[in-house]
Amino acid sequence: MKYELSSIDFVGRRTKYYTTTWRDVSKQIFKSPNFGSEINRTSYYKNDLTTILANTTSDIDKVGAIFQYVKSKVKWNGNYNKYVDKGVRKAYKEGVGNVADINLMLTSMLRSAGLNSNPVIVSTKANGVPLFPTLDGFNYVISMVEFTDNTYVLLDASEPFSLPNILPVRALNWNGRKVTKDGNSSWVKLTTSKLSKEDNNVMIKITEDLNVAGLIRTKYSNLKALSFRRDNNQIKEESLISKLENNYGIEIDNYKLNNAIKINKPISRTIKFNSEDLVEGINEKLYIEPLLFFTKKTNPFKLKERKFPVEFDAPFVTKNTVSIQIPEGYKVETLPESLAIGLPENLGVFKYQVSQRGSKINTVAILQFNNAIIAPVYYEALKEFYGQMVKKQSEKIVLVKM
Repeated sequence: MKYELSSIDFVGRRTKYYTTTWRDVSKQIFKSPNFGSEINRTSYYKNDLTTILANTTSDIDKVGAIFQYVKSKVKWNGNYNKYVDKGVRKAYKEGVGNVADINLMLTSMLRSAGLNSNPVIVSTKANGVPLFPTLDGFNYVISMVEFTDNTYVLLDASEPFSLPNILPVRALNWNGRKVTKDGNSSWVKLTTSKLSKEDNNVMIKITEDLNVAGLIRTKYSNLKALSFRRDNNQIKEESLISKLENNYGIEIDNYKLNNAIKINKPISRTIKFNSEDLVEGINEKLYIEPLLFFTKKTNPFKLKERKFPVEFDAPFVTKNTVSIQIPEGYKVETLPESLAIGLPENLGVFKYQVSQRGSKINTVAILQFNNAIIAPVYYEALKEFYGQMVKKQSEKIVLVKM
């Protein structure tokens, strides 16, 4: 529990309110010389803005051009705050600033371009969830642009790999609060409706000595791509390969990554590999987990009950497709049966199918969550959901010698 000053009431003086209502909070934040005044500063970028907008024809073009310019012009120093540190003018000149330096600058430039832009104050995940009017409950700020068709985009120029309406994980904490100079204030949902996507496609062949040679093609989109770039773009390829080899139990012969810095495109990765650990031979039978190294082996939800929501970073979908070439001299004895299960209120779904087509066994597994926050009332259903999914994935393909 945290406390902060709500009002001052001295005898004989008018009561001064700070955080009694969200309107008070909004006005108080804008009164700060380190917030509202910084948005009103425009002279330092005026000439550059003319150049930035030279080839734009629509509001969307303007948003994209200004957003990309600010991201490249000013780098984030790693500090959170809803108030500026150096101030927008100095941050612009030096090319570095905190979150507020960058995103209040962005808001100002968007306004100067004729767009309806306002700041949105945010509490990062480590800072908690503000439920009542508060000044201290927010430690981060992003920018919002509203259009005439009642749509909007959220922007965070402190994150070089972000896109409109795809914020970094640090800012995805329930809702933010749009604040305006006149005191109007409203909640803004921070999570995007765009599913965070991971798509894995694996093809393998089994040799006579039960080794496996295969190919993995992976595609990351939206928040998954942002997070991958942020976590891995500064890491040497050798280290990435070593990590994958340890996690998957494979030896990588070739590794190729595309679109690591082209943020408008999904990341694609191709891996050629071999392994001695994916097939088990017992009494002339072969036992194989249909999803290989993508098999979920444990249920992460072990508590008997839960009083707080389960939070994912964003709504997401993970699709794993595995194709296994049946080795010569073997035939299928057993395949796991199909499964399709869902959570209440269309919160999530799991679909699983293993089938034979000619000399290949194809497995398709899709896990999708349509909401980033699962309320405690659904915890028991979520625990059972994951339990069934883990149990199903543990069932093995059995091949027998002909």
